[in-house]
Amino acid sequence: MRYLFIVCFLFSFALMGQEKVLLKVNDEEVSTEEFIRVYEKNLSLIKEVEHNSPKQYLDLFIDYKLKVQEAYKQGLDKKQAYQKEIASYRSQLAKNYLNDVQVTDDLVKEAYFRSKNELRARHILIRLRPDALPKDTLVAYNKLIAARNRIIKGEDFNKIARIYSEDPSAKQNGGDLGWFKAFKMVYPFENAAYSTPIQEVSMPFRTNFGYHIVQPTATRISQGTVQVAHIMVSLNQKDSTVSPAAKIIKVKELLDSGADFETLALNYSDDKNTAKKGGVINAFEKGQLSSDVFEKTAFNLKSIGEISEPFKTKFGWHILKLVKKNPLQAFEEIEASLTQKVTRDARARVLSEALYEKLRKKYNVTEEVAIVEYFTSVLPEVYNREEQLFTDKSALTRTAFTIGDETFLYSDIAKVIDNKLKRKNYTSRSYFVENEVANFINDALKTYHLAHLEEENPEFRSLINEYKEGLLLFDLLESQIWKKAQKDSVGLRAFYNANAQNYKTPKVYNTRVFTTKQKGIATTYRKRLLKGEKSEIIIEALKVKYKSPLIVSNREIVEENFPFSGDNNLGVKKVITEGDNYILYEVLSIDEAKFNTLAESRGAVMSDYQKYLETNFVKELRKNSEINVNTTILNNLEKRYYE
Repeated sequence: MRYLFIVCFLFSFALMGQEKVLLKVNDEEVSTEEFIRVYEKNLSLIKEVEHNSPKQYLDLFIDYKLKVQEAYKQGLDKKQAYQKEIASYRSQLAKNYLNDVQVTDDLVKEAYFRSKNELRARHILIRLRPDALPKDTLVAYNKLIAARNRIIKGEDFNKIARIYSEDPSAKQNGGDLGWFKAFKMVYPFENAAYSTPIQEVSMPFRTNFGYHIVQPTATRISQGTVQVAHIMVSLNQKDSTVSPAAKIIKVKELLDSGADFETLALNYSDDKNTAKKGGVINAFEKGQLSSDVFEKTAFNLKSIGEISEPFKTKFGWHILKLVKKNPLQAFEEIEASLTQKVTRDARARVLSEALYEKLRKKYNVTEEVAIVEYFTSVLPEVYNREEQLFTDKSALTRTAFTIGDETFLYSDIAKVIDNKLKRKNYTSRSYFVENEVANFINDALKTYHLAHLEEENPEFRSLINEYKEGLLLFDLLESQIWKKAQKDSVGLRAFYNANAQNYKTPKVYNTRVFTTKQKGIATTYRKRLLKGEKSEIIIEALKVKYKSPLIVSNREIVEENFPFSGDNNLGVKKVITEGDNYILYEVLSIDEAKFNTLAESRGAVMSDYQKYLETNFVKELRKNSEINVNTTILNNLEKRYYE
């Protein structure tokens, strides 16, 4: 309820200029710009006939302001639970402001293109740790350059891959990776592969696995996914007298004679995991399975229910039935899911790097090179845990960089590096220092950026303020209205006594309704009813005699909807028309109108009592407040929206 309440009462009150003050509520001034933004944002939530003009909406706006001001007066914003909830919401919301929107959009579009256009490629890998020493990095790089030169000069890629590559599978496949698309490889590899023209060999590039060169060999449009059911006869039969080929032919003959595929899968398939599901396996893409012939056969099936001829794989003999084909969806249909993948994939690092680069420029952080040089000079090439590293106090008290009004010293970075070295030694001094300094600056930029989002981003400031005031309003009404109404049994009873006429159960006619397209049928039905015949017997006779449809239903109809005004009698009414139907009402019983007790109508009474208390509460707030409206501006707004 708390969340729904906040959503329903979201208002945005961030100040957007004071040059035109529309109104003043006590000491709080509200600009025209602020009111317009709130009004336009909430206009779609307001019913057309209710409070929809600026003048009418202004009353709602003022009431809201008064209630929020009262919440602050009562110190509801100081409550620990309130502050904790705001902090949690702010933390969640801030995550949406850590990515560059344009970079994100570009990466999402790139991912869709690469999902649609599959690539086949082969590669050579020289393994290397991310923190490898520079000399080892150079050795790996030069090995790949040598391999690349041999390929460019005309030697076969497969042969060179078997000689150089440290990917174990290269000995069998010559570095061939098969078909892949977006998200199937680590992003740096995917990027290099898609950025290299078909049949060309890339320059060496680095991933977490080491250095690679890649050669794309072909591209194709994705066919999406396919789902099939299969019957498999294993090549290794427990009964040596059973021929797998003969058994699968027998299954095909049974299928051709009309036997049920699911039943045959259950009885004949050696894939017991899928047999009990009618042979159905999970949907798959091209390149996902370890059998090219299985994939090719499945994707070649055209119509749902089509059954393949028997075919052989290394696992056994198979027959497939097409269950479903799912072509790649349009960009608009999967944009949201792609965005989620992009922000969770290794591409998220690209997003972070784009943000940090943007923040570096924004806050003019330019000292990174000097910081790296200093700490590289302080750290030994080979770290000795017993050695005191940071002893030069004059150097450590120097300013490393500033972000806004915050200053970071060399000692701040030294403390982080020292703590890191207590847990883990480094292999490469230069890699360690560059990484730690960059991480320190990035963390400082991110922390400062998040802490000052309200100052720098009007949209974020507005959303946070909306949530704050929504929570305050909820807490205020909960304490002043809702809980009070629930505890105030005397007040609730008095309210009920004063408004008992509003909690009246209407008169209800319990009827049997006969509907037909022919007046003669309706008249006949009525005459026979009046003679005392039972409805069920009459209906059966009419159905035999007439082909025209007859409908009989029991309905409870409140008095105001009953078509015979003032007729309080039981029994059969006259035939009337409704559209092109002839209808006969038979009143079986009548539930007379009555006044409900408080117990019977407690829910409705409680709701009305809470509204009554809130109305009086707001009246009291208005009585004790000073509200000034610039009528000239308000009239201009009225003309702007309603003339």
